[in-house]
Amino acid sequence: MIQYYVIFIYVFFSLEMSRRPNPNKKHRTAGPVFGAPSEADSPSAQLNYPSSAASSTRLLPIYSVPSLVSLCARLFTANFVKLHNRERIWKRTSHYLQLVPEELKDRIFGMLSVAWPTYLSHEIIVTYFLNGSSLTLSNALPGVNRNTISSIKRFGASLRELRLTGFEKIPDEVFASILPNVPQLKVLVLRGCSKVGSNTVLAASKCTQLTVANFNYTSATPTSLAVLLAACSELQVLKLAKVSNWRDTTFSKFLSAVDETFRHANLCNLKLRQTAVSDHSIVALTTICPNLRRLDVAFTGIRKPSLWVGQAPHLEKLSLTSTAISSGELCIAVESLPQLKTLAIGALGVGTSPNTTITNTSSMTLNDDDLILVSNLLAEHGRPLESLSLVSNTKLGLIRRESSALCHMISLVGRKCKYLNLSSISCLRSSDLAGLMPTFEYDEPCALQTLILNNTGVDDEVAPFISCCPELATLELSGTKVTDDGLFPIIDACPKLVNLDLTSCRGVNVVNRRRFFEVWEQSR
Repeated sequence: MIQYYVIFIYVFFSLEMSRRPNPNKKHRTAGPVFGAPSEADSPSAQLNYPSSAASSTRLLPIYSVPSLVSLCARLFTANFVKLHNRERIWKRTSHYLQLVPEELKDRIFGMLSVAWPTYLSHEIIVTYFLNGSSLTLSNALPGVNRNTISSIKRFGASLRELRLTGFEKIPDEVFASILPNVPQLKVLVLRGCSKVGSNTVLAASKCTQLTVANFNYTSATPTSLAVLLAACSELQVLKLAKVSNWRDTTFSKFLSAVDETFRHANLCNLKLRQTAVSDHSIVALTTICPNLRRLDVAFTGIRKPSLWVGQAPHLEKLSLTSTAISSGELCIAVESLPQLKTLAIGALGVGTSPNTTITNTSSMTLNDDDLILVSNLLAEHGRPLESLSLVSNTKLGLIRRESSALCHMISLVGRKCKYLNLSSISCLRSSDLAGLMPTFEYDEPCALQTLILNNTGVDDEVAPFISCCPELATLELSGTKVTDDGLFPIIDACPKLVNLDLTSCRGVNVVNRRRFFEVWEQSR
């Protein structure tokens, strides 16, 4: 630990020296070199740039003292460009940077990637940060190129976690060439690397200790994935969102590549979101993976969960958003899964057909009566749901009643969740949020940490209800009718609120939407 301090105390010294003017040099009045770094490159300088989003944030007081290592890492990150542009100082500083322990170097690289992405060239990344046990690179770093990816081979057997995201132009064979050199890999994320295909997946099957494989938005083939599952018995997470060649016809190739008696006991998280699979494929997959805990089949062609939920009784997460299942099928699914913690049932009835959209109310299948049934079934489980999404179910609230179905759901289920998304339910009104208030004196306080009410009909009358959420950290009210008068009491009552989205809120001055916490502070 002393080594950390010595290295970064040197950084402090170097930084202070770099700030002192050299008395032997004449003051230069020439303008900056074209393309040279300027204050406008600083992330803080981007805060006032025009943007259609109006999300206001604040930092809560910190009551613990950061470690000296954290303070040093922050200071080094903040002044990285200044240090790097002084050749003499950088030469000495870079020597010490290479001596920084791996676990701290990973942390520094992550901080630099956020603060100064354009300054992390291929040479800097390869020279100082391609070592250790983990690596995260994304297309947000302009300096990363094909050669950078190929250089990952130098990690060798020390690499345990590799996350590469968004590299759409790099071919399959480049990724495939890396994996034989990192046989101890446990986490592999290739999200958005669209040219990743069978070569890379087959190469990944040689990393037999894999526990996480993320091939979202790639071209992974069903046949190669069959090889991966057979070879990697410790695999727990497999993500295949929007893999275009995953449909029932190609899935048959997957089944033909595995033995009929094959079972993968450790796979517990499966994501098939935005693929063309239907119930037939899910039945086969739930048979092969009997211990599934998390399943995402949103935006797929499934219609009858009753055919396969019985084979996955331990599911804790189920995402059915934008599927064409009926309310009866939904009730069967909910009733059959007593361990549910996360349920996403947005835009039910839309399915994947191009002829139906979320603006077509007649296509929706979830109405008020169905919501009451589902809420009662969830409450009967006796285990509070942690996350619930009902986004874009436009039939909810169409018929106004003395006690609405939405209010019933919030009172029975929603107020016990940590995350609740009611966006784009156009008939949702402030009075429906009355369910956030405790019904009895001995009721537990509302547990919500994230509440999303974008594009709903709520107004200032919602303030006393949201004020009953002491744990609330994120509140999204984009496109609603709230004004300053409704927001001030909410902030007063929610001390942990740090994110507030007021995009398109016409009742709030457009200048104040991105700085509303400052406005609130000034009004006190």
